[in-house]
Amino acid sequence: MLRHSLAVAAIDARILWRDPSPVVVMTVIPLVFVPFFVPGARGQLAAAGYASASGVEYAVPGLAVLFALLCVQQVVTAFFRDHQWGTWDRLRTSPARSVDLLLGKSLTAFAAQLLQFVAVLLGGALLFGYRPNGSVLGLVLVLVAFSAAMIGFGLLLVSASRSLELALVIGNVLAMLMAGIGGAFGPVESLPTWMQTIAPASPAYWALQAMRSLTLDHAGALDTLGPSMALFGFAAGFVLLAVALLALRRRKGIS
Repeated sequence: MLRHSLAVAAIDARILWRDPSPVVVMTVIPLVFVPFFVPGARGQLAAAGYASASGVEYAVPGLAVLFALLCVQQVVTAFFRDHQWGTWDRLRTSPARSVDLLLGKSLTAFAAQLLQFVAVLLGGALLFGYRPNGSVLGLVLVLVAFSAAMIGFGLLLVSASRSLELALVIGNVLAMLMAGIGGAFGPVESLPTWMQTIAPASPAYWALQAMRSLTLDHAGALDTLGPSMALFGFAAGFVLLAVALLALRRRKGIS
C-alpha cells in the first residue's frame, strides 16, 4: 500500500536529513569545477555556431548531468545500508511488501537526486550567470525525467551487485562513460564518429540535448517531449531489468 511506501520513504528521508553531506558534496564540487570548464566550453560552442556564448551555457548543464550520474550512489547506499545495519530483514517482515520497500526507498532517492540537480543549476545561475532562454516547464520536465532514469539506473546497480563496494565501482565507471559519450565534457558533434553513433545509448545524451536547446535555442516545452520520453524509457528499461535480475537471484537463492 502507498502508506507503507511513504513510511519507508520517511525513514530514509530522516537518515538523509541527519547526514546530507553526500548530496551536499555532489552539489558543491560541480560548481567548483565550472570555471575550469568554461574556457573549453566557450571554444566548443563558438565552433558550433554560438559565437556570443560565454561557455557557462554548456559547462553548468554538463557538470550538473555528470554529477547527477555520480549521485546515483545515493540510491545504491540506501539499499545496501539496510543490509549492513541488519535492518533489511526486519523491513521484509513488516506489513510492507517488497514493492512498497522498493518504491519507498526510490521516492527518497528521487527527491535527493532532483534536489541535487536543481541546486547545481541554481548555483550556476547565482554564481556564474547561467540563464536558460527556453521554457521553464520544459526544463522541469527534463530534470524529472533524467532523475527518474537515474533512480532506475541505481536500482539496476543494486540488483546486479553483491556488495556496496562493487556497486559503487561499477556505477562510477558507467556514470563516467555515459557522461562522456553523452556530451557532458563537450558537444557530441566534437566526439569521434563512433562515439557520436552510440551517444543516444546514454541517458546523458538526451538530457544534454534538451538542456542545450533550452539554454541556447529558446526551445519550448513541446521541444523537450522527445528527449523526456526517451529518458522515461531508460527509467522503465532499467527498472524492468532490475526486477528481472532480482527475481533471478531469488530463484537461485541469492540474497
